[in-house]
Amino acid sequence: MEKKKILYFHELKQEEVEKLIEDKKSVQYIMDTFKQPDWCEYYEALNGNMGCWSLMDLAKDGMRTKISEEFCKGCDLCTLKK
Repeated sequence: MEKKKILYFHELKQEEVEKLIEDKKSVQYIMDTFKQPDWCEYYEALNGNMGCWSLMDLAKDGMRTKISEEFCKGCDLCTLKK
């Protein structure tokens, strides 16, 4: 059986994000389908209403496009600095 590839939300291309918006995918769909970065301990970071604002910035060239281990090290919920 082939392993299903983990889809990290921050790795989506902008075109893929725009397609999710166009298809009116729900916050729950995003949370069920995609994963937040492994170094992130933010509870339900992919929750569009109460999650990580940087991760859920869907604008072209928004903060989501800058998410990386280095970017997130300034966050208290980043496991990389513990």
